[in-house]
Amino acid sequence: MDKKKIFLASFSHFLCDVNTGALPALLPFLVASHGLSYSAVSGLMLANSSLASVIQPMFGLLSDRSPKIWLMPLGIVIAGVAMAALGFLESYLGIFLAVGISGIGAAMFHPAGMRFVTRHAGERQGTGTSLFSIGGNMGFLLAPLMVVGLINAFGFRSLSILAVLAVGMGAMILWEARRFTPRREQNPQKSSGQAQIASNNWPAFFRLTGAIICRSVLMVCLRVFVPLYWIANFSQTETEAALALTLFGLSGICGNFLGGMLADRLGFLFVIRLGYALTLPLILLFPFLDNFFLAYLDLVLLGFALYTTFSPVVVVGQRYLARNIGFASGITLGLGISIGGLFAPLLGLVADNFGLLATFHTLSALALLGFLFTLILVPAQKLAA
Repeated sequence: MDKKKIFLASFSHFLCDVNTGALPALLPFLVASHGLSYSAVSGLMLANSSLASVIQPMFGLLSDRSPKIWLMPLGIVIAGVAMAALGFLESYLGIFLAVGISGIGAAMFHPAGMRFVTRHAGERQGTGTSLFSIGGNMGFLLAPLMVVGLINAFGFRSLSILAVLAVGMGAMILWEARRFTPRREQNPQKSSGQAQIASNNWPAFFRLTGAIICRSVLMVCLRVFVPLYWIANFSQTETEAALALTLFGLSGICGNFLGGMLADRLGFLFVIRLGYALTLPLILLFPFLDNFFLAYLDLVLLGFALYTTFSPVVVVGQRYLARNIGFASGITLGLGISIGGLFAPLLGLVADNFGLLATFHTLSALALLGFLFTLILVPAQKLAA
């Protein structure tokens, strides 16, 4: 594993996902300042995810055809500038469009970034993918506290710092990444006979996609509704709600890293099934906990269990579609995060009509469905070197 290149990709992932991670923490402020309903704020998650859900696999196919290293920094810049625009927009339509464009930037970044990692992880695919994913996890982790602190101190327009960081760091990542483009990426079809022996297992990939969708809905909707639940059920402030979201993300980072390492040692399917199996009782228990500290503990364990599956799912998806690892990455990594936003408005309607507790009960049913999908997965062969 080329650690320098993997850490470069991880850092660029951080820069991209800090923008997406900021959105859930901004929702309570948007509710307070614009009087939005639960359905309306859930619609913003839809805007951030809908175009990405359609476009991301296309960017994956593009990266399969030829190296598109520039998609990584360009995606960072688009995601950051669009999210920063929220500090200057007043209309719901303008906010909706801005978060949608930011989602397109993220869609550009993920498949190219993951393909870059796959080329440089060697035999330690699980660990390399975990390190790359942790960069994005750190973006989600730090974004809530960062944007809440900025807004409390300087107001909404202070979000412009996201654009400054995106443009500056995007330029740096482009400069560095171009130096690291491997020679064999220039002619991927000629690399050590890979094109002749690789094959795609589409039925297995479709079953994996079912599990990915369930997990994505859990990830996105927990980020949306946990801050709102913390405020409504435990009478916490927006800052304390952001802290709960941060602890959820921190435990997820730990689970992600451990999951990748364990998958390299114990097997990818084993870790995937274990993670889904542990997630199910934790999400079932969560809405029944009235004790604040027990709810915190359950949330931390839930984040850990849910994210142990993150890297193993990406690697297994690439092995199922060995001829199209960029497309597989677009589904398993990027789309695996964004597609949950398509379902967020439906869960918002459940919350508006039946309360937040009903929303968490619905998520429990999805956790069960995801676990059932993992039981019908089949082993996958390693990618050719």
